[in-house]
Amino acid sequence: MPIFDQGYQHWNGTLSGHAWRWLAVTRHGVRIGFKGIFLRLFLLLGLLPAAGLVVAISIWGLIERNAGFVSPIVGLLTSMNLLSPAVAADPRHYRVEIWTMCYTMFHSMELTLSMVLILLVGPELISQDLRFNALPLYLSRPLRRIDYLAGKLGVIATFLGLVLIVPSLLAYALGLLFSLDLSILRDTYRLLFASLAYGLVIILSAGMLILALSSLSRNSRYVALFWLAVWIISAIVGIILNVTDQNQRRQQSFNRTMAAPAAPRAPDDPDGKNARKSRRMDSEQRRQARANFAKEDEEDSKSNWRPIVSYQANLSRIGSELLGTDAAWKTLSALPIARGHRISDPEPSYPWYWSGAVLAGLFVLSACILSLSVRSLDRLR
Repeated sequence: MPIFDQGYQHWNGTLSGHAWRWLAVTRHGVRIGFKGIFLRLFLLLGLLPAAGLVVAISIWGLIERNAGFVSPIVGLLTSMNLLSPAVAADPRHYRVEIWTMCYTMFHSMELTLSMVLILLVGPELISQDLRFNALPLYLSRPLRRIDYLAGKLGVIATFLGLVLIVPSLLAYALGLLFSLDLSILRDTYRLLFASLAYGLVIILSAGMLILALSSLSRNSRYVALFWLAVWIISAIVGIILNVTDQNQRRQQSFNRTMAAPAAPRAPDDPDGKNARKSRRMDSEQRRQARANFAKEDEEDSKSNWRPIVSYQANLSRIGSELLGTDAAWKTLSALPIARGHRISDPEPSYPWYWSGAVLAGLFVLSACILSLSVRSLDRLR
């Protein structure tokens, strides 16, 4: 019977530099993730908004070139009050605004899908290593803690990049090809950089947060529940607080308007003229109450802190600021659309740096949790 040496075997291979050792952890995590059928199906689902963005940008490029076969599409959008005749008459003048709204809708849909994607990928990244006591193997030399954490974050970045960053680049390139106008680079390069920056913000913020939650428990199911609490419950709490405050302010505004002195009513009214006049006055008071509340709500929303309770709302607010969504909405809302209507003005937003401060605080807290959780098992140094 042969006898094998079970002792230490010296390895004579060549070590790579520390700068790329995290990539081995990322490759392993991505390879394991792609084995899941649900994750692969959800990635395909996450590409649907990307396909919509590519189609919208490409069609707009054809509209700018006055292609004949897109004229029915323009007529249909105009007849459905989805496109202003002024925009259809001079599409290049409103290129930045249309591209901004297309990218805004794309990121709005992908933000929700990204939260679900993180739920499928993130909970097991560190909790499984804690459960099977694999951290001492990871953290034995030559792999450092920063390499381990960067590799795990790279797994999140890979999957989110497939649905956030890659479609943004592809849609921008196709928009250039279909319009055949190099002036797009001058007009929309900022939008491309803003879209990429917003994708990086989501990756860093959500990636660090899910890794911190994953390091708090050996059971990935608990980690998934923690993530749902951060994502869904925080959104529900923010909505409840906002709706409750809005209803209270609406009731107070209506009470003030309706309490205003009204014209005296005549006691004798055989023909019912005074009654009809009184009903018209009451209706006018109600319309005035709604108008007063709309103005008050517009001012109060600028200092409304309640939406920052929602994690997803904070990410959305940063994206709106980076992409310039508010400025694009204001430009488009000033244009009349078919049948004399106008696009409704967007609700004013609270200062973006409130959301930035919340996300920065969560990032620092996540980094501290990861540092303490991984250090406690870093034995082989």
